[in-house]
Amino acid sequence: MKILLTGATGLIGSEVGKQLSDSGIEVISLSRDASRARKSLPFLSEVHEWAGGDAPFSKELLSLFQDVDGVVNLMGENLSEHRWSSEFKQKLSKSRVSGTKSLVDVLKENAKLRIWIQGSAIGIYGGSKDDSNFDEGSPSGSGFLAELSRDWEDATRELPDSIRKVTLRIGVVFSHKGGAYPKLLTPLLQGVGGVLGSGGQRMSVVHLTDVARFIPYAIHHEQVQGNYNLVAGMPVTNRDLMRKISKLLSIRLAPRAPAFALRLAIGEMADALLTSQGVVSKRIIETGFLFKYPDVDSILQEVTQWNLHPFKSGQAVFVMYAEQFVPRKLESIFPFFSEAKNLEAITPEWLNFKIQRVSTPSIEKGTKIRYRLKLHGIPLKWVTDIAEWEPPFRFVDNQIRGPYSLWYHEHSFEAVRGGTLMKDWVRYQLPMGKLGQWFGLGKVKSDVGRIFEHRRVKIQEMFGS
Repeated sequence: MKILLTGATGLIGSEVGKQLSDSGIEVISLSRDASRARKSLPFLSEVHEWAGGDAPFSKELLSLFQDVDGVVNLMGENLSEHRWSSEFKQKLSKSRVSGTKSLVDVLKENAKLRIWIQGSAIGIYGGSKDDSNFDEGSPSGSGFLAELSRDWEDATRELPDSIRKVTLRIGVVFSHKGGAYPKLLTPLLQGVGGVLGSGGQRMSVVHLTDVARFIPYAIHHEQVQGNYNLVAGMPVTNRDLMRKISKLLSIRLAPRAPAFALRLAIGEMADALLTSQGVVSKRIIETGFLFKYPDVDSILQEVTQWNLHPFKSGQAVFVMYAEQFVPRKLESIFPFFSEAKNLEAITPEWLNFKIQRVSTPSIEKGTKIRYRLKLHGIPLKWVTDIAEWEPPFRFVDNQIRGPYSLWYHEHSFEAVRGGTLMKDWVRYQLPMGKLGQWFGLGKVKSDVGRIFEHRRVKIQEMFGS
């Protein structure tokens, strides 16, 4: 089975692509930057370039479209990327509505096409007037998000009845990899995070894993058809949500952020955070699908465990996560990373990174590695200990001397369809407590991002063909 996937480089699209590929489906991804997508997609996929919106399709793409069995349409600019100026609103609409219409126009006559899964959002219902909940039978509401979601769904109207259409009205997505959770967590870890506005506004959440799991489930189960609210359990107030997170991570909440301050900071987008919206799903239960994380408590239990200090109980830390697919067998990838000297080959030159000493002839649990480097012109010494060593699947290096209060880096290698999925999970703390977090976090995130992007490119060059 061949599925055309749009929005594959986004948070949801990347996870969906992995689930589709793992279920044996051949994934064809459309991207505005095919070269970048080939380097970043964490799953096996044929990638083709299309500018989106109302841009024309090449003859190659038109021919390719006639051979797909289904579409998973998640295209669209990130809603939280910029303030909602008139110009950015137009960009949001064009990337979703115009692009979907263009895709429908060229695919609606495809005799092979059997299913179309359409992205949408619970924002289509607008704000709640009282404590009642919206379900799949509720009418659409008013406001920018409601109009955008409604127009996006309506863009598929010309699809023939012979094509099974599934529309996913997705709730607020939680994951340590991105979405709402890191945006709520970072201010908490810096000591300035608290309840937003009155705190009484309700929100409906869902774990990224369950969003991604439901899509292949919908493809393989013919009874799944129509509109579905992809949310877990009952809505939660912002006040209760923040209290649950702070309790799980033993973080004290700061005074609440006034509504006017949020509006000054992020403009109209603040309304999406301050407006109450209770949404439930009645129809998903009827399909037989079972959520892995069925309510807000199970969701928060999973996402917060990534932020727990590996050695100090009850202490929360920052997290950086990255993953990369390489089309090579796991057994041929791990040996490269088991040689300390190879770290120099995938580290940016501007770090002046050099290995000085390795305590054992070959890497094993307990091996200590000494490095020297320069960060922003400042010479540093770094000593790490191999805290875990489980070839060829996993190892952990833990800083025992260096610039961070904590740097605990877990590398894992997973055999997947067509190759290996490499995952990097770093838990870290900055020195000087809250002062270091306030003034150093932005720079650290930028530096670490550049380092891992350089690694991604180098690994793609070495193992990508």
